[in-house]
Parts: sequence; structure tokens; C-alpha cells
Amino acid sequence: MPHLCQFNFHIRSILENASPVEIGTIRRSIMKCQQDVICTVDYFNNNYGQCQLYSLPFIGNRLDFISNRFPLFDMNNTFSMVTMLLLFDDAKPFENLFFARIARALPNLKTLEVFNKLEQQEKETITTNNLQFGHLSALILLDIHMDYAEQFLCRSRLPCLTELAIHKQVLFKCKIRLLAIKYSFDEFRRIFVDEKVFIESKEPIIPK
Repeated sequence: MPHLCQFNFHIRSILENASPVEIGTIRRSIMKCQQDVICTVDYFNNNYGQCQLYSLPFIGNRLDFISNRFPLFDMNNTFSMVTMLLLFDDAKPFENLFFARIARALPNLKTLEVFNKLEQQEKETITTNNLQFGHLSALILLDIHMDYAEQFLCRSRLPCLTELAIHKQVLFKCKIRLLAIKYSFDEFRRIFVDEKVFIESKEPIIPK
């Protein structure tokens, strides 16, 4: 393709029992590219690794299996047009600061799914409602530690939320936490679960 001037891509590879040597080979190979390319590498506790390659400027609207180590946050607002995000990490919990950065870096985020069963180590107080996801309409919290339900349902503002996927027992615990600090049931519903929000306990909801 001698006339190809620009090739935009985002490639994610899954590697079983990945070794640093394999990753090093990948890093060296992309240095030959004549355009800006970023490579990120993750090693998970399930004996899998992943490598994500993407060209700049980033033109996609979806990011999958993003960990704490993915460079979501930069001065160029590289991922500002992303509307769908799947977070996964089994090596490190997602802390409040991480979600605060997501709220700033992804202002157009509409769908968020979280996979992380690790307890947060830097918890904010339950009355700190300082995070706002202004366009988030679908939130999937099925394979998580309880802390992430509290992060979004007790410590964040979700004015556009219309779809929520969460196990009922986790939702019930969030309700108890809110009522424990003297929220009325009406206030609880107003914060994140009003009549328009659909609650599901089995399958995730991914709008088309």
C-alpha cells in the first residue's frame, strides 16, 4: 500500500503466561513505525498478560480491559471522545483518585463496566459526593467488591443514569449504608435509583 499515509488502529492482544521477553519484542517492533504509537502492557494474577497498541491521535470511542496502569490521563486529552469503558484489574484496586481522573479525562463517557474484586485501600468518606459523571447512562457493577458500588452509588453524582446492572444484595447493602447516615428512602432514590433506572442482578446491560 504505497499510498497509505495514515493507519489508525487500536490492537489488544491476550498472552497466556506472558514473559517480559515477549513484551520487549513487541516494544522494539513498534519503534520502527513512522507515526506515533503507544504500547501498554499488563500482567494479571490469572497468569495472563495483555498488550495494547494504539495509534495517535486516538479516534476510537471504546476502551476495553483498562487497568490502573493504562495511560488514560494526559495533557492532550487523548481519550476525550471515548464513550464506552470497561475497567479490569485483579492486581490493584481502583481508588477514588483513579475514578476522579476518569471523570476528567473521559467527559463523554456513557457506558462503564467495572471488574475488580479487590477492596479499596484509600476510601473516602461516604458523604463525599464530589465525583460527577455527567453523561453516564449505563453502569455495570456485577463482578466487583462492594466498595465500587459505594463509590458510584453513594459517592458520585450520576444525573443521566438510566441503566444499572448490579446484584440485588449489593444494592441492598448500599441502601443500608445510606440509611445509616440518615438518608431517607426518597433521598436514596433521588441520588441514584429513581423510577427510570432499570436494576438487573444477572446479566450486564450494554446499550446498542
